[in-house]
Order: sequence, then structure tokens, then C-alpha cells
Amino acid sequence: MKTRNLLYKSILAVTLLPAFAACEPNMDYINPTAEVEDTYYTTKEHLIYAANGCYNIPQILQFWGRNMPYALNLVSDEAIYTPQAAAGDPDNVAWSGYTTSGNHGMTTEIFQNIYVLQYTANLAIQKLTDDGAAELFGSDVSTYNRCLGEAYFFRAFSRFLATFMFGDEIPDRDYPATGGPSDSYEPAREPGYIYQRMVEDLTKAAELLPGRTELYEGHPENMGRIGKGAAQALLAKVYMGRPILDGSAGAGSAEWQLAKAELEKIINSNDYDLVDCYRDNTSNDNENNKESLYEVQFVYSADANVNMSIDRLNFGQNSWRQIGFTISPGAGGWYNVMPSMWLYNEFERNANGEIIDPRAFQGLWIPNGATFFHNGQPRNYENTYNYLADSWLGKFFGTRKYCIDDNSTMPDLMRGPVNDRILRYADVLLMYAECCIETGDEATALVYIDKIRSRANNQVLQDSPSDKGLFYTKGRGTLPTAQEVLAAKPVVGRVVDDAGGVILPGVEINTARRLLKHEYTCELFLEGWRFFNLMRWHNNTADPDHTNVIDGLVNKYKVQEYQTSLTGPVPFNYEKNHILPIPSRELEVNPNMHGNSAN
Repeated sequence: MKTRNLLYKSILAVTLLPAFAACEPNMDYINPTAEVEDTYYTTKEHLIYAANGCYNIPQILQFWGRNMPYALNLVSDEAIYTPQAAAGDPDNVAWSGYTTSGNHGMTTEIFQNIYVLQYTANLAIQKLTDDGAAELFGSDVSTYNRCLGEAYFFRAFSRFLATFMFGDEIPDRDYPATGGPSDSYEPAREPGYIYQRMVEDLTKAAELLPGRTELYEGHPENMGRIGKGAAQALLAKVYMGRPILDGSAGAGSAEWQLAKAELEKIINSNDYDLVDCYRDNTSNDNENNKESLYEVQFVYSADANVNMSIDRLNFGQNSWRQIGFTISPGAGGWYNVMPSMWLYNEFERNANGEIIDPRAFQGLWIPNGATFFHNGQPRNYENTYNYLADSWLGKFFGTRKYCIDDNSTMPDLMRGPVNDRILRYADVLLMYAECCIETGDEATALVYIDKIRSRANNQVLQDSPSDKGLFYTKGRGTLPTAQEVLAAKPVVGRVVDDAGGVILPGVEINTARRLLKHEYTCELFLEGWRFFNLMRWHNNTADPDHTNVIDGLVNKYKVQEYQTSLTGPVPFNYEKNHILPIPSRELEVNPNMHGNSAN
């Protein structure tokens, strides 16, 4: 069991304002403690607390504690909903089936908390830049710069999430809202405005934040804080995602050279590296490691309101993992979401049809894979899923990423302790490879793709009972090199029904671009980036596959029916479904704001 450092304890003391705000019916809330706020932030310690408060907001149950992993994965083709969700979880069914309305409860909570994060960051920026604030830090300029850099990063992060998920014609503030008329009736921003503010914020954050080595070496109390690399990586994503983040831009307008330059800074800093064991990136062990740029920090508690008694706010507790695995109906979790057959079939196989990619077994509960320990007893895939109808065996899977392997010390699997890795170095290398491809340097791109594939083949250094005896624990795996796989031209992602009908034809890996997309999937699956990448690629007119790259979304309803026999989802429609609907209650509060095409 891990212990969390003082940073995450101190967050609690200063986030009462945003915590209360999260319980308000809309993002335009009245601040009941404004007078206290005006007199509180008058010491160095309290100003540090203001920056620390930004870390707290993603931990909320209605943000990354539960809602965001559901949303980000379900709108992609990597996950589908289960019969348990169909029986009692309409929000997740709607996300996965592209039937989300403006009255969708969990979407409304996400929308609110994005703006709570923006409020918290704006409050920190305001207090840190007030007259005399810098002087309170005295000669400790580095701490002042770090706090201000953190606040700029999290404001940019709120802007990124808002535009990616809801479009860019929405309110945006660079001040802490108080709930007055000017806040409540603020018009939607002009296309491109928020994109430019994102770039400005992340540029400032990168200038102010220390590197990882400077941040961590000799300072264990800083473990979990973001460094310069997080700002640079998110800025690269912003540049690469410009067609879907900037309403004034068009398809094909990604800023490849600018993104490449930011990624080179991270690579050349030598602050980050790939860890030896792939599973260390999504397990409870080795968190905040050398591959990590930003993690949402979680701890385990059997108490649903650990350390906190304010309404719906859970502090530092990952309640999403209830979707990851189930022992039997009602045992171990709700099991509302599971990996799709498309994802299962995306992993490379040998001539016998056996998966050869070690990452599949380290990140999924699938046939012939890792063992799960329930009450101290080992259970493999077959006896774990023995409650399923025979027709569903081999079609129902579990998510091992961010899940524990043994529930003997944590009997409540709905509250897992595993940090969500939001940004990590493997993603940086893949983004860099993509920038190389898009700027005409495929040879270098393949070098970086090989770095990722080579690490996947590594021995699992921590040969746990769950992995014992599996091929990837014994030494080098069997994934071929980038050049070898391009020569072999395997077809991945093909889905065929029981009668031999083709649901998804799959993709032949015969170009560097296709190999790169494949690696993004196999490396980052179910970490929340798939839908963002699909939207980017669909808007990359230089990519010969850009028109059919979303075929998995368009035909997802067929995969859903094949795996579960459940009907109801509709085909993905880019114009309607590339962003979520702005919550109806927000449109009612602000008459100057209009909804997107899903409303």
C-alpha cells in the first residue's frame, strides 16, 4: 500500500471554494467565501496552496475519479458497454452508442468540473500575480515560478478538455468567476480564441516549470508534481490537434513543425525515458516513474468519502476501476464497460492466430492471459467468466490497466489506488514519430516506433503471481521490428461474425502511417487518447486513409451487437458526434451560448 506525500494532503486545505463549486447546478456559481478569499492568500504557504488546489480537481469522482475514463474510452472504438450497463447505466450506453443528449448527467458533471478546474487555475494565477505576491517568496524564485507554471498548465488543460469535448464556441475566462451577470451571460468565444489562449498558457508554463530532474532529485516531497515536460507535451498535442481545437482552422492545418520542436525539447532534455516493464505504467507499482509526465494521483480507501465530507467530492480515490473487471455478476465491480472485439483483434498474431504482443496480456483480461486473485484464490479467464453463456466466451474481456491483480488487501474493487497516467513518454515518442512522418522523414519515424516495440518485448521484471509462466515474463517477446512488420503486411483489427460475415475488414499494415496508428493503439489503449487521435487523423487531409480512419466508429454498433447481442447504438456521424452536446442546463443559464450539433 502506498502513502501519498504532503502535497496531496495540503491540497485539501485550500480547495473548499472549488469543491463547493462542483456541487452547484451550473458552472456560473456564486462564491460564498469571497471575503475570506480576499484576505486568505497573503502568505507564501497559502499561495502554494492555491497552486496545489489545481491538482485536486481531476481527482473528483465526477471527473477522473470516474466520469472521464468512462467518457474518453466509450466514445472511441476501443470499448463497448455490457449487459450490466444496458440494465441500469444509460449514461454509459449513450456515450458508447452515440445517443448522448443535452440532458446527459455525467456529461453535465464533466462540463461543470472542467470549469471548476479553470476557476481554480484562474484563482491561483490571480493571487500569484497580485501586487506583492512574488515578494512573499523572497529569494525562493524557483518555487514561485513553479506554482505559477502549474496554474498556467492546468488552465490550459481545462481549455484543452473544453474545446476537445465541446467545441471552441463556448465561454472561456481568464479570471475567477464570481457568478455575477457578466459571468452568467458571457457569450461564446470567437472561433480560434481559446486555441490561442491554450498556446499562450502552455508556453508560459513551459518557461516557468522546472525540468523533472530539478523537480524531483533531492525533493521527494515534489513527487507527483508536473514539470516542464508536461507543458511541452500538451502543447505538442495542441499543435497536432489544431484542426479539431481551433474553430478558425480547417482540416489539414496541424502545426507539425511546431509540435516537433516541443517534442524534441522533451527528448533532448534527458529527463524522461521508457521504463523497462510496460505494466509499470498502469499498475500500482512504480508510479510517477521516469516515463510519467503527468498522473492523476489516487489512493485506496474503503471509505467512499475518504478525507472529505463535502457533498459528492471524493478526494484522491479512483472509483472508476469498477468497470475494469468482474468475478461474477455483482462481485468485484459493475462491469459496465469492456474492451471491444476490434481492440482485441488489433494486436498482432502468429500463424496459429495466437497474440504475440505482450502488451495485450499486460493490459487486458483475455483468454490465455494473466491470472486474477480473488480472496487469495487464482482465477484464469475461463473460470473467471464461467458465468457467461458459451456464446459470449471469447467475446467478453476485462480491462487490466489501472486494475489491481489481487483483491485480498482491497476487497472493494470499486475504489482502486492506481494513478491515471495522463501524459507519458511513450506517447511523446509516438507523437514525435508522427511529426517525422508528416514532415517527410519516415526513416526517423520508424526508429522511434521501434523504441516502443522493443520495450514491449522486454521481460516483465516483476514476475508477479498473476503473470507467472506467461511468455512475456521470460525474456524478449516476439514482436517483429518496424521494418519486418511492414514487410510482412499483417492485417489487424479485422472482425468477423460467427457466420463468417465481415463486420470490420481490418487494416493491412503496409505504410509507416498505418504502423504508427497501430502502435498508438497497442501502446496507449484504454488510456483515453484514442478518440482524440481518431478525430485528428480524420482531419489530416495528407493521410490517404483520413476518410476511412473512423470506420471503426461508424460500424461500432455492429461490433456491439456481435459481442453482446445488444441493439440500440447508432452509426457514428462525424458532424454530430465529434463533440459532446453542451448541457441543456448551461444553455438555459446563459442565453448567449448556443449548443452544438448534437443538441
